[in-house]
Amino acid sequence: MSPLAAQPPTDGEQKWLKAGCASIWLLTALGVLHPTYRAIGHEFLTRLGLPDWLMWATCVGELVLAGLILVRPPQTWAFVLQTGAVASFTVILAALEPMLLVHPYGVLSKNYPFLALVAVTWLVAQEGWTARVTWLLRGGMALVWVTEGLFPKLLFQQPLELAVVAGSGLVPMDPAVFLTLLGLAQLLSGLAVLVLRGWPLWLLLGAQAAALLVLPALVSWQDPSLWVHPFGPMTKNVPIFFGTLLALRRVHPSSSG
Repeated sequence: MSPLAAQPPTDGEQKWLKAGCASIWLLTALGVLHPTYRAIGHEFLTRLGLPDWLMWATCVGELVLAGLILVRPPQTWAFVLQTGAVASFTVILAALEPMLLVHPYGVLSKNYPFLALVAVTWLVAQEGWTARVTWLLRGGMALVWVTEGLFPKLLFQQPLELAVVAGSGLVPMDPAVFLTLLGLAQLLSGLAVLVLRGWPLWLLLGAQAAALLVLPALVSWQDPSLWVHPFGPMTKNVPIFFGTLLALRRVHPSSSG
C-alpha cells in the first residue's frame, strides 16, 4: 500500500462499512424473537436484578440504531453510542462472569474487532483512507485471530470446545492437542497480518475470510442455537467478515490505497 495522501472512501466501501456495523445490532435485535435468546437474557437480567422488559426495550433500540446506521452518513454520535454500548456490555458481563472474556466462541473478545470496525467507519468518513485508518482496520481484524488462538485454545481450553471437536468426527487426534495446534495457527496468522505485505498478506486475509465462513458453520452445525444467543458468539462473525473483506480490498497489491 502506498503511504501517500489519503484516499476518499468509495460509496461501495462506505456502504460495506455501515452494513458491517449495522449487522450486529440488527441480528441481535431480531434474536429476541427466539425463546433461547429470551431464556438466556432472562437468566442474566435476573442475576443483575433487572426486569425482562429491559431486554425488549434494548432490542427495539438496537433495531432503530441499525436502521439509522444504514440510512445516514457515519456520524460522531453513532460512533460514541456504539462504542459506549459495547464497552458497557463488555464490562458488565465480564464482572458478572469473568470466564466470558476467554469464551471459546469469543462472546466478549469479538467485541474488540467490532469496535475497530466502528472506529474505522467513523474515521474513514472524516479523513479518508489514511495510514492509521488502514492499520486500524488491519489490526482490528487481526485481533480476533490473536485472542481466539491465545486464550480459549492455548491458555484456557474448556470442555465446551473440546466436546465440539470430539463430536465433529473430523479430527483424528486428541481434541486438546488439536486445539493447541489450531490455537497456534490462529495466533500466528493474526500476528502475520501485522507484518506481511503484498501478495502474502492478501492471500492470508483471503484464507481468514474463508475461515470465518467455515469455522462458524462447523460449530453451529452442532449447536445452531448459538446464532440466537444474546451475546452474539456467531453473529459477531458477520461484521468481522465484512471488515476482513474490506481489508482484503485495501491491501490488494494492485491497490494504490
